[in-house]
Amino acid sequence: MREQLRLGLIGAMSVACILATTSVSHAAGLTAPVATTTGTYTGIANIQEQPTDPATGVNGYLGIRYAQPPLGTLRWKPPQAPNPGQGSIVAGAFGHTCVQGSSTDSEDCLFLNVYTPSNANPRSRLPVFVWIHGGALVNGAGSLYDPSVMVADNNMIVVTINYRLGSLGFLAASVLAATQADAFQNVGDAGNYGLMDQQFALAWVQRNIAAFGGDPDAVTIGGESAGGLSVSSQLASTNTVRSLTGQPLFRGAIIESGGYMYHDVPSLATYQTLSNTFAAKDCGGTATLACLQGLTTAQLFANENLFGGFGIAPNFGTKVLPLDLHTAFSTGRFNRVPVLQGTNANEGRLFEPDFFPSVVTQPFGTPANIVAAGGPASFDLQVPNILCSNPPFGGAPATCTYAQEIAFFMQTLVTATPSNQAPTSTFTEAVVAASVAAAGEYPISNFHNFVPQTTGTIPNLNNNFMTGNVDEALSQIFTDFVFACNGFDSNSDLSRYVPVHAYEFNDPNAPSTAGKPGPGANGSGFTTASQHAAELQYIFNFGSTFTPAQAALATDMKTYWANFVKTGDPNIPSLNLLVDLRSIHSQPPFWPLFDFFFGPQVQSLTPAGINNPQGPHPYTTFVSEHFCKTWQPLLTFNNGNEPQQP
Repeated sequence: MREQLRLGLIGAMSVACILATTSVSHAAGLTAPVATTTGTYTGIANIQEQPTDPATGVNGYLGIRYAQPPLGTLRWKPPQAPNPGQGSIVAGAFGHTCVQGSSTDSEDCLFLNVYTPSNANPRSRLPVFVWIHGGALVNGAGSLYDPSVMVADNNMIVVTINYRLGSLGFLAASVLAATQADAFQNVGDAGNYGLMDQQFALAWVQRNIAAFGGDPDAVTIGGESAGGLSVSSQLASTNTVRSLTGQPLFRGAIIESGGYMYHDVPSLATYQTLSNTFAAKDCGGTATLACLQGLTTAQLFANENLFGGFGIAPNFGTKVLPLDLHTAFSTGRFNRVPVLQGTNANEGRLFEPDFFPSVVTQPFGTPANIVAAGGPASFDLQVPNILCSNPPFGGAPATCTYAQEIAFFMQTLVTATPSNQAPTSTFTEAVVAASVAAAGEYPISNFHNFVPQTTGTIPNLNNNFMTGNVDEALSQIFTDFVFACNGFDSNSDLSRYVPVHAYEFNDPNAPSTAGKPGPGANGSGFTTASQHAAELQYIFNFGSTFTPAQAALATDMKTYWANFVKTGDPNIPSLNLLVDLRSIHSQPPFWPLFDFFFGPQVQSLTPAGINNPQGPHPYTTFVSEHFCKTWQPLLTFNNGNEPQQP
């Protein structure tokens, strides 16, 4: 589907290029040893990964192995239990990141990290939040997320995990098909190894978290971007999520910006076509299991763009994921637990510049000129270029119109590799026509660029050309088409069966760089606002510089998330308030249910004084503000690339 086509970008820059940095842990000492089924671990007492972390009160157990290294004959196989470590292991350093082109990579990467209040003990039975990182299923790691403030302020445990990525985590080539059934696979299944890793880590948590002071019956899973897609997939994983331990592995789910494939998760049959092409390329023409398992990671990664550049996804029709997400959620065939799910107001601002590479701004586009113009699309509105020549890329350079840029933008999104859509496909033409017709819903003048004006070598460039910024306008089309309306559909279907709390993160002045106040700006010259992943810094500690209002929002959001982990509701229960009247003064504003039957309310997570002086508040105009009546028919149009499921 069209969202899937840019999947390699979605979340890939979410952490690495925006806010997070890999931190060095500072320790005051070691904890008492904790015995688990995979070894006895001594952690770091009073861990402090960031200078702004609490100096005391949080213990960290880093780099705990939860599965055997998936090497050799275990490559592209379900995860296996590790051999218990000998003696006491100091869990004081993060494990390797899974293969993604980084110096810290290794296939031996199936590790997790446990953060606990320093006074937790086996009798504490604290709620547990397991975080599944984003990164388009091609990059990221649990070590990028510092939950110390949430742990200290909310008396809870947070676990961050690694899982196999890219082709090593999701390749579904025919030669990898299971030849016998097991806990995760039916005969013939292939792919979804990263989802299996996530469940295996959750099973480790259920078996062992009590020893750290956690309650194995009070586990909530959460994730952002591809991590949110993973959480949705775990909700739909009804065959295996109880089989590993005989008990449900989680009782609640938090999905941040993870609904982008709601209508478009591919089937195993579809994904095998893409996988087989990649596997054959890797093996020089004919793929075999022996060949694939014998390749070095460098050999695999050399062709990763053929598989993982734009198309990484789970596949359905397998034991671990029996149904596509829309079918599972709309028919109630999912693991029914409370859900907290939302999107960011300007998700697309992270991705839009990648649709206008330097070639489309030639012959006059330079980095300085593009920034001065407010972005590549804005540049092409002001300066003759080869994108809008007649014929495109072949005639005399010409300036673009807004309609031309919308058509190029959406056609690129729909037809990018590995899509089976061509520029003249019925679906492609429907998307382009509807998008151009919707230009009036996204007038350029509605999108003001707050980045200070710069100059280039071309005189009179304006980063608010036509009284606004076209790159921001195109970004909003992407936001609504890919994220907002898909997420709304997911919430609507889920809310027919389980309690759902929906949100939109909306801080137009959110920082985009650690240590630098907002409003954020990108390298193309326009404001980042509430772009994809901007909310993460309000939940985890990325060293962001906040205004007092932003800091208050960050505290509110951590409290909402923690309340949900504790009770399945972001609001603290009335009984708790009666027990502890002090809580009344520290609780954020009330967050109503998103109710399919009585009218959906979405909680706007915005700082006080921005858009609404009361800070976080519910509103009921999400569908109209994101023009979902325009986009929803396209989201369900032939299910993107496959027939719509019943």
